[in-house]
Amino acid sequence: MSGRLVILLIGSVVLLPLVGCQPTDRGNQTVAEGVIWSVEYKLDNGKTGGFTRINDSRAVPGGNGSWNVDAYGKLTRDYLIITHPQRKGRGTEVIPAHRLVSIHFGDGGIKTVSENQPAPGK
Repeated sequence: MSGRLVILLIGSVVLLPLVGCQPTDRGNQTVAEGVIWSVEYKLDNGKTGGFTRINDSRAVPGGNGSWNVDAYGKLTRDYLIITHPQRKGRGTEVIPAHRLVSIHFGDGGIKTVSENQPAPGK
């Protein structure tokens, strides 16, 4: 019995330095992810900009930005990473999290978005 105890003790001592040595960079962990319903963020000039899925220019967060936008977002502690499924050549937008004013995920019941189409009645 004491032989097993010694082996267990030696094994524990050998493994002890390895416990807890995992990197702790949590900045890249995903906080939220999905279709972006609306987002507002601070611009370099101190104003805010943003966009929404709603097909109405009056619905743009902060009143400055785009509407009728199909976008997908991944929010980490440090960044909001935005892709546009309907615009393959547009690439990825990265907004630092400290510039975010508000973000809402979800499709809002709007399953498809016809980007670049005027709002109804315009």
